[in-house]
Amino acid sequence: MKANRKLLLAAVIVGLVTVVALNSYIRSLNTPALASIPHSNVVVASSTIPAHTRITAEMLDVVSIPNDAVHPEALRSVDDAAGGISRTEIVRGEQVIDARVVTEDRRATLSYRVPEGMRAISIPVGEVTGVAGYISAGDNIDVLITYDDTEIHEGAITYTVFQNVNVLATGPNTREKDDEEQEVVGTVTLSVTAAQAEVLAYALLKGNYHLTLRSPLDEDEVELESYSSENFETFRGR
Repeated sequence: MKANRKLLLAAVIVGLVTVVALNSYIRSLNTPALASIPHSNVVVASSTIPAHTRITAEMLDVVSIPNDAVHPEALRSVDDAAGGISRTEIVRGEQVIDARVVTEDRRATLSYRVPEGMRAISIPVGEVTGVAGYISAGDNIDVLITYDDTEIHEGAITYTVFQNVNVLATGPNTREKDDEEQEVVGTVTLSVTAAQAEVLAYALLKGNYHLTLRSPLDEDEVELESYSSENFETFRGR
C-alpha cells in the first residue's frame, strides 16, 4: 500500500515537472515569433471621449500595436489630436483616427470653424456692396449700414457698425473666370457675437449693407461718427 502511494506521488511530481518544462518550451518558441512582428505607435483614447468635446492630452495615450491592427487613418502623435474637437464618441482604448477629430488643419463643416462664443451669419452682397467679389474666406472686413427710414433717422444715415470682422465663407456664387477674375459673391458669412447678429438681421430688414475689405496687416479700429446730411459739409476733414 505504501509502495503504491510512493509510486503515485512520484508520478504526480514527474507530471508537474513535465508540464512546467513544456510551458517553458512553448514560451521559448513563441517569444521570438511575437518579437519579430512589426509594431507601430498609435494614439488611443485613455478614457471615453464624448462627441463634440475639446480633446486634451490627458484623454490620450500612445500604445504600440502590430502593424496589421493599425487603422489606415490612425493618428501617431498626441499633438495630432490634442486641442481638436471630437466629431463622434471615441471609446476607451479605441484608436483615434483622422476623420474623427477636427483641428485647425483638418476642418469639417462650417460649425467647427465658428469660434467658441461666436455665431455665423450670412448677409447678401452684390458687386458694389461686396467689393466686386474680392472678399474671400479668412479676410477681415468692416460693415457699414445705411438706414433710410424716418423711424430711425430724419434722413439717410450711414454707420460703420462693426470693424475687423472675420469672414468664414463666401458663396455660393464665387467662381474663377478664364481671366482669373472672380464672379461676384452672392453671400458673405461672418463670425460675429450674438448681439452683432441681431444688428445685422435688423439692418437686413431696414437698411443696406456695404462691406469694406481690410489689409491683412491692419487690425486697428478707428473711432468714427455716423455720416449723414447733418455732417455732410465736414466730410473733407474725416
